[in-house]
Amino acid sequence: MQDVYDSAENARAATDAFYNDRGFEYTDEQVSMWLGIYLPLPPRSGLLLDLCCGDGIWSRGIKTLSPALTLHGIDISSGGIEKARTLVPDDAENFVVGDAEESLPWPDGTFDRIFARGPGLYNQHSMDRPAAIAVIERWHAALKPGGRMVSIFYSDPAQFGTYTNPLKVALPYNRAPRLTDAVDFTGGKYHHDINSFLTPFRKAKGVKMGAYRFVRNNHILETQRVR
Repeated sequence: MQDVYDSAENARAATDAFYNDRGFEYTDEQVSMWLGIYLPLPPRSGLLLDLCCGDGIWSRGIKTLSPALTLHGIDISSGGIEKARTLVPDDAENFVVGDAEESLPWPDGTFDRIFARGPGLYNQHSMDRPAAIAVIERWHAALKPGGRMVSIFYSDPAQFGTYTNPLKVALPYNRAPRLTDAVDFTGGKYHHDINSFLTPFRKAKGVKMGAYRFVRNNHILETQRVR
């Protein structure tokens, strides 16, 4: 088990190596079963953004469910994106390296749907701050009017209000502290209760709350762009 990294840059380099080496090694069967439980059925066609897509394993699963979708992805790890491009070859050119907390390289109003499984923004203890809420608003602005975003985030009720020990987190990038206007992250993974998870979405402008479920320790929230 590797130690906590002293900088986000070192953790990102280790994350690139992690994806280039093996990644999470989810099987297609595991991904298919997980999506069947947690993901509202994606549209049959249109443009979908996999936000903080990692190695693209979830994109590939979504593409299997809806082959006519055009997929896009963004992740801060070049190693993750390199692997994602091999897993979704038909849409490989649409997967880019970038920091989704800073900006998205597509115009506002581009996507029909955004899939966000555990973005780093959600790992911190407080998303209820102006800069963090502004990121949520920018993500929704990337949707077409009426477009929907589904956010899925794991939180163990036995650990609500606490962080997972960073040494027990698999992804190296989550084993390093990060401090920006939008993210105050100590390393690990914060376990949100329902209120702490939903509050920033409720406060975000141009965002309409939709269905919410808590299934097998996962927050599942659908939101909609309303302007």
